Amino acid sequence: MNNVDLNQNNKKKRFWIITGCIFVVLFLLLGFIAYFLAADFYPAIFGEVKKPKVFELAKKSISADLCAGCARRAIDGVYVEEALANLYPAAVIIENNIDSRPSSALAKANLVFEAEAEGGITRFLAVYAAGEDIDEIGPIRSARPYFVDWARELSALFIHCGGSPEALIKIARDNIFSINEFYNETFFWRDKHRAAPHNIYTSTENINKYLAKKEAGEGMLLSWHFKDDAPEDERTDSAQVKIGYKTNYEVEWIYNKKTNDYIRYLAGQRHKDSNGDEIRAKNIIVQYVKAKVLDDEGRLKMEHIGSGKALACLDGKCAAGEWRKDKSSARTRFYNEGGEEFEFNSGVTWVEVVRPEIELSIAN
Repeated sequence: MNNVDLNQNNKKKRFWIITGCIFVVLFLLLGFIAYFLAADFYPAIFGEVKKPKVFELAKKSISADLCAGCARRAIDGVYVEEALANLYPAAVIIENNIDSRPSSALAKANLVFEAEAEGGITRFLAVYAAGEDIDEIGPIRSARPYFVDWARELSALFIHCGGSPEALIKIARDNIFSINEFYNETFFWRDKHRAAPHNIYTSTENINKYLAKKEAGEGMLLSWHFKDDAPEDERTDSAQVKIGYKTNYEVEWIYNKKTNDYIRYLAGQRHKDSNGDEIRAKNIIVQYVKAKVLDDEGRLKMEHIGSGKALACLDGKCAAGEWRKDKSSARTRFYNEGGEEFEFNSGVTWVEVVRPEIELSIAN
């Protein structure tokens, strides 16, 4: 073999060696890309569940002037990073029976509806959409039709344990995105140290797993209007709102000028969660709703669709107005006497739903 043939053979060898190396590098590169794509879209294969944006780690609220590109959070108007402004809400039925107290995580809710369930005993629809990790939420109880509609207007996951016949029919008929403990026990637990039925709980971790299982996307909450707190010199020195629910369920909200919020009292005592957290709110809304008793259990039919009188209390002052809800899926909105929609302070809001015959006392 002459030198020319040797050189040609060497060139061929080098060509195939270089080609082979390039092929191996490309193969490894494509393998890494495929791995990370699979880990992102199919995380269960890799031993973890990717969290939807509803319950990422909590981020502290920040003022608009400290955060360029921030937005008001849809649920409560608090300034947060834009990516956290409309997380998927979870609306949980929490009971208020004397035997169920104290509750867990009621103080952490961003929005709460309180209304009578039966026999004059109130129940809460607590809405969570801030992305905070919460270890225990409850005790969880059964649904009522009006609670279903309030969850529906928020495009929220509705979390409950059973329900009245009307509520269960509504959930099925209207295809409500819900999770019922009766059929989804793995996402709940029963506290052995508490008597049934006041012992059913869940957590944001469990809620998050259910949302991931159902491939829930972004929140679709249509927000109310929010503003910043009034300056301290424009606030009322003291104020209180008393709601005459039945004995042992009476509510009083006492205004604190310095913190510009209202402290909740239940049956004459400061209302606290099981961990000692006080329940406080920036805004108190009183929504008057006509109702009638449906059955021997004392369950109510509430006329919560349409319009009626309302009262909005914030910055230590209460103003009369009107509520409107055109259909079951529409957001309940509140308007002042001039017909303009109320602007609420950013932060927690409680909606106290009362029948016209329930006594209300306001002191400014």
